[in-house]
Amino acid sequence: MGKAEDVVLTSQVPSESIPLLGHALPSPTYLSQEEVVQQAGSAPWPGVRKALLCLLGALFACLLALAVLLLVTMPRPRPPLVWWQKASFYHLPAASFPDSDGDGQGDLEGVRCQLDQLLAFSIQALVLGPILESDLANLSRILPAHGSQEQLGALVDVGKKEGLRILLELPVWEEELDSPAKHNWTHQLLKGAFQFWQALGVHGFLVGKDPAWRLEAVLDAWSELGAQTKPDRGQEKVLIVLDESERCNISCWVPDSVILSCRLLGAERNLTAQGLAQRVEGALGHPQVAWPGWMVPWGSPLKAGLGQMLGVLQLTLPGVPLLQGGEGSPVPMQNASTEGSSDRALLENLHRSLLTLHASSFALHGVDYIPLPLAGHSEDVFAFLRPGSCSAILVVLNLGPRPLQLILSQLNFLVPAKVLFSTHPEPQRESNVDRVRLTPHQAVLLQVPRGRGP
Repeated sequence: MGKAEDVVLTSQVPSESIPLLGHALPSPTYLSQEEVVQQAGSAPWPGVRKALLCLLGALFACLLALAVLLLVTMPRPRPPLVWWQKASFYHLPAASFPDSDGDGQGDLEGVRCQLDQLLAFSIQALVLGPILESDLANLSRILPAHGSQEQLGALVDVGKKEGLRILLELPVWEEELDSPAKHNWTHQLLKGAFQFWQALGVHGFLVGKDPAWRLEAVLDAWSELGAQTKPDRGQEKVLIVLDESERCNISCWVPDSVILSCRLLGAERNLTAQGLAQRVEGALGHPQVAWPGWMVPWGSPLKAGLGQMLGVLQLTLPGVPLLQGGEGSPVPMQNASTEGSSDRALLENLHRSLLTLHASSFALHGVDYIPLPLAGHSEDVFAFLRPGSCSAILVVLNLGPRPLQLILSQLNFLVPAKVLFSTHPEPQRESNVDRVRLTPHQAVLLQVPRGRGP
């Protein structure tokens, strides 16, 4: 009885009153609001909080300074090239226009009928003329002997369909008296003529550097017109300044959208590595000039191999080529027989291949250019690199009388390199090489991987 009663009596006691492990739990204590504030303000917590805030502020300032430094020092993306900065131009004098009606006088209709010949050479722009009247007040008129405005409009329309832009050469007109009134009159007439032909679809003009008074008037009007108009992408206009002097430069200020086309061959009728380096550096060293261009006069016979060297240079140097049409041109406007003229056939095939390469190669567009002097061959070899995004094009010309061997690994290039073009059968095109042997008066183009180099 005693045990049973003890069990019953114990089970009837509320569980809350049964002590855990035989000891009573201490009652919880809470801080008042004043005590919490007092504890938070006592040492060391204010110092720790202040140190953390200072550390976060310093970290933020460092991150901000680093971001500013990156923005200032990182290379800015280049704007994409407009069409005229990567085009191949073809200048056709009026005397060399094809004859469409058999009257013995070339005309614009004859040019239109022969456009396929130029398109086969990957030409992107055709410069005509001069075909305009030499009276300044009549620069919006075409000389009747060369055709009509309707014929030019038809030529422009065909060019648009085929991706060939049309430009006009400006004639020389009589110099006006040097007075403010006459200057303003000339300025307005030039602007009006530019606007007239641009509205017809003409994409630009060519003007000779001499006489100086004409060039200054043209540049002045061109600059003001360019500041007033913002053409759509692909419709940009360009002015080509043709400099046939020994020293290619312009003393006056030059606005944007201007090409200065320089002669590659001077009166010496010979090429040397030193002379080429000076000519190229001179053309690229003028900050006033927006874009370099290159022209080769083909009027008189050249020494053996010289024509090929000039063709390679014109189509691989930084800038744009301005090929000359007419008699002796390696890019004929009309189909002509090359029988009995092996040099002419070689030049025509060379230009056909290199014009195609120029049109499709990103590395040959723009003005990126790295001269590559070769130790022991500075007098006879002209070499340079045209950098691209994934690869570069190495251009080597052996201008001397002795053969030359290049071992690419010794020049710090990754190997193998791919042969893009050669003026001789060896090395074969599309082959992969780690060294190249050049005969006298031979040029070769190699595609080298990006990574290492001079």
